[in-house]
Amino acid sequence: MELLERLRSHFAHSGIEAYLHGGFVRDTLLRRPSHDIDLMIGGDSKEQAREIAETLSGTLVALDGERGIYRVAAKTFNEEHWTVDVATLNGSIEDDLRQRDFTIDALAVLLIDTSLPPGEWPIIDPTRGLDDLRGEKLRLTSPNALLDDPLRLIRAVRIAAKTEFEIDAQTADAIRERVNLLSMVSAERVREELLTILSLPGVWRSVKLLDTLGLIDEVLPELAPARGVEQPKEHHWDVFEHSLHCAAFAEKVLDPDFRATDLAGKTIPWLPWLTEYFDEEYADGHTRATYLKLAALLHDVAKPETKALHPDGKIRFLGHPVKGAATTKKILKRLRSSSKATESVSLMVDQHLRPSQLAQKGELPTPRAVYRYYRDLGDVAIDTLYLCMADYLAARGPRLDLEDWARHCGRMRFTLQEKQVQETPERRQRLLTGHDLMTFFNLTPGPELKPILEMVQENQAAGEVRTKEEALTMVSQALGIQPVT
Repeated sequence: MELLERLRSHFAHSGIEAYLHGGFVRDTLLRRPSHDIDLMIGGDSKEQAREIAETLSGTLVALDGERGIYRVAAKTFNEEHWTVDVATLNGSIEDDLRQRDFTIDALAVLLIDTSLPPGEWPIIDPTRGLDDLRGEKLRLTSPNALLDDPLRLIRAVRIAAKTEFEIDAQTADAIRERVNLLSMVSAERVREELLTILSLPGVWRSVKLLDTLGLIDEVLPELAPARGVEQPKEHHWDVFEHSLHCAAFAEKVLDPDFRATDLAGKTIPWLPWLTEYFDEEYADGHTRATYLKLAALLHDVAKPETKALHPDGKIRFLGHPVKGAATTKKILKRLRSSSKATESVSLMVDQHLRPSQLAQKGELPTPRAVYRYYRDLGDVAIDTLYLCMADYLAARGPRLDLEDWARHCGRMRFTLQEKQVQETPERRQRLLTGHDLMTFFNLTPGPELKPILEMVQENQAAGEVRTKEEALTMVSQALGIQPVT
């Protein structure tokens, strides 16, 4: 491996002993790719990190200057992104490893020994992590590990998701007993773990694990009232289980294997550019796909408070999208999310029913309805279409009617395709300007011109106005004023 070879060469010349440890060792032994290297060195970590940054033409960042932890972000010759974290070793490597969170991460090897094939690395393993690696178990290094850093409570789920390992029974019990300690951890760190969990494959398993360990009630206590809340007969699960399933289905609607092999998946509309779209880093270092799953988890958060049994005997949750958006905004602000993430996820929650309401049952949306949809939802319009599909699947569950589902997907497909039609040059070219309105109708400059131009743009997008002359006629009729010739 090119980067390890360069690091070995660097420390061989410096004469400083260095250990490779943590997740990179674990993933390498599991034959899984990793681009995050952790080094423990017997020297000045700041100086060595600076020299490594120069050697790799990377960027140096102080992660924790007081504790001597530094990060180098770099690219290899084949343009792969890597991080190298460097820390000073105080005491023996064995004592340091015993202070780690989980045994499978309490593994180390001398950097110089990584010239051997990974299977021959002389692993330093004071907590029997290799046994747990072989047994695919996640186990705490000690009973005090959670007290030393309570973030490890939720990190356990993230590592279990990444490795697909089972959490040891004693470790699971310890998490449940100490789950309240998570309140001592900064909101930013908790948010990062939650989003990373949602970004990893196997969302259903992860959210159920968060639930059974009592972590959802700590991280997202607003979801707790949804437990056992009955829904209309169209729904297979109660509100809480529906919300967890919706997050899982949000993963599935984006999954090419699900769309290729599952009967319901084959009906989901998809365009080639959507893969890159959902993989795009969107906010706080996470992708649109991750925020879609978060929105799915929170989309019905206000159903318990809006539930009402009406005189006709039907259960309704009137206003739950609007109230849910307000609650979502409070949650994300509490988790110190960026304003972009907060506003976008809240808007998805607020509008999650909108795609299914663009037309009467059995009909396709009008071009005008599609235009208004994209105008109002802007940056998250497409995301909300897929939230709506995930919501539909999570509502019906195993009782899904494939014909009804096909009709639902047909409306979503039309909404996607009509947007492309409305983006064609003939629909996008500007037919009238504010100057035209002032010239032809003797209007004065001001904000009053904006709704008139918006009216022209909407009719143009809907295909009802195609030329400047048609636009002038439409404005003339709307204002009751003949244009100046």
